[in-house]
Amino acid sequence: MRINTSYPYPVLYMNNEDYINSSFHVNFDVHHSFGEIKIHAQFHLDNEEIQRLIEEEACIYVIHVECAQASFRKVYRSFTKNLEVSIPVEELRGKIELHSFIIANKRMENYTNDSLSEWYQDIPITFEKGNILAIGDAIETTMFEDNMEMLNLPSIAKVTKSLKNEFMEVDIASDIITISLPEYEYNQYALNAKSNLKNTILSNVILPSLVYVFTKIKDGQEDIEEYTWYQVLKNIFDENNYRIEDVGSDSLSALKAAQMVLRKPLRTTFEEIEKINKMED
Repeated sequence: MRINTSYPYPVLYMNNEDYINSSFHVNFDVHHSFGEIKIHAQFHLDNEEIQRLIEEEACIYVIHVECAQASFRKVYRSFTKNLEVSIPVEELRGKIELHSFIIANKRMENYTNDSLSEWYQDIPITFEKGNILAIGDAIETTMFEDNMEMLNLPSIAKVTKSLKNEFMEVDIASDIITISLPEYEYNQYALNAKSNLKNTILSNVILPSLVYVFTKIKDGQEDIEEYTWYQVLKNIFDENNYRIEDVGSDSLSALKAAQMVLRKPLRTTFEEIEKINKMED
């Protein structure tokens, strides 16, 4: 993304002299977490008048994210000094550019600012909605191929048929998590697991099973640390900058942990249902 640095109005920018004793900087933190790119932007603005306009929602902080290789361009906005953005990894590929701005959120006439350079002091200034008031920091990062595939279920879990049980049961007392389904439920699982309903199947069978597993981890971690499935899950959390030991705490519930590992299965389920409904209309 090429940034124009020449405007017919003053812009607060580190590479010009439109303002004195003022600055606008942004600290970016970008990391990978459970199939998403997490972007945290922290805005640092040193100009009382522009800060007041943001508080009045006349101006707004903006982050522009662009990935040319994936044809991804999106703008994220905030009236606060911190902005959190989550983007699915499948939407990005290769080099990612992040740019920061403060833009007018509405038309502003007769703009004044005590920190404007002398050249602008006696010039009438109007900002149209969308005009840039400040340009902050920009960074580039590279999105490598996702080495952390969604939970590789065949390696640590298996779904079996039970001819005696009326309800789904989960057994974790071995290297492989065993999910036992009653006969009818198992037959439907086997029939639809690779169909257009695969995400719905995931939410109905795998999600509650993982919730059960994570609950048991909190109850008796020392007894299960030797199992392969535990070691695989621990590696998944380690690689995504989380601690499996925290699962079941107030900060990371078993339900949330299961959804993180399966990469928001409820969302993909409802997207799947929405798609099927549109096909039927």
